[in-house]
Amino acid sequence: MKQEDIPDDTLREPAIAYGSRKEQEPYFFDPLEDVGFKRLFAAEQNQELTVAFLNHVLRGKKTVVSIEVLKSEYPGETKEEGQVTVDMVCKDQEGAIFLVEMQRQYYKNFKKRSLYYGSRLLVEQAPRGNRREWGYDLKDVYVIALLEEFKVSEDEDRIWLHDVALFDTTAEKVFCSALSFIYIEMPHFQKTEQELKSDLERWIYALKHLNHLQAIPATFSEPELVQFCEAARYINLTKAEKNMISNRTKQRWDYYAIIEGAKEIGEAEGRAIGESIGEARGEAKGRAIGEAMVYEKAVKTARKLKGKGFLIEEIAELTELSVAEIKSL
Repeated sequence: MKQEDIPDDTLREPAIAYGSRKEQEPYFFDPLEDVGFKRLFAAEQNQELTVAFLNHVLRGKKTVVSIEVLKSEYPGETKEEGQVTVDMVCKDQEGAIFLVEMQRQYYKNFKKRSLYYGSRLLVEQAPRGNRREWGYDLKDVYVIALLEEFKVSEDEDRIWLHDVALFDTTAEKVFCSALSFIYIEMPHFQKTEQELKSDLERWIYALKHLNHLQAIPATFSEPELVQFCEAARYINLTKAEKNMISNRTKQRWDYYAIIEGAKEIGEAEGRAIGESIGEARGEAKGRAIGEAMVYEKAVKTARKLKGKGFLIEEIAELTELSVAEIKSL
């Protein structure tokens, strides 16, 4: 399939709706969907595929031979925070830890969020009790984030891969390898199949476009990548998994409809009322009422997202309301 045949859409809507007649089912499921992502990367039978992907992403920084998938749920720091769930955590044969996340929508303070979760994986290595013999012998932690609809860079350099480390700006070298971040920005990855030059580029191309293809691209020669594509066949999914993907897809469409609607109404009403009152009664009071309108819209949006089954943590990130406020709705 040619690149121009692949729609450059924002929502990554499949060519047909999941759950429709069998003859219209897609050839591949979306590997970026939560259910599909975990099925491909966290399943025990696919560990050699995960190892291959990690080695391509690391690009020689270290070599992963084998992995052990770890728990992906962690207790929150407070009672209100509840359980914290990440996409996939694993460790390699040397104890290095990898947190692999797929982020489909914008999160406020995402850089700090990834720093927080990566730091927790460092802190949790500390043994309980006597730590004298431990001596802060930390195993390296790598946070690998695949970003579908937003980017971490603040410029327009069009760089799609960012390799971030603790860096000594004076000596111009890495200060410590204990915590590293690799961000892959899908919006900036615009290569066609014919332009792919490395195995990593072919993996990213597969992740971004696979659910729009009807066959494995002829340029995919790496055995693990071919196996990855075969594992992503829609026909391999159970009925329950198909239903989960269908529900998540509908949730995403509902989410975008709600957000766009609230944005249009909130911006228009908040701006109009704020400006009007600002002119009549003073700029400060007008701004305060405008902010109140925005808060009211955030509450309405949170109620709708809660009704659609979104996690409280997700709603808090998207609406900027507190967990306690959302629970009280």
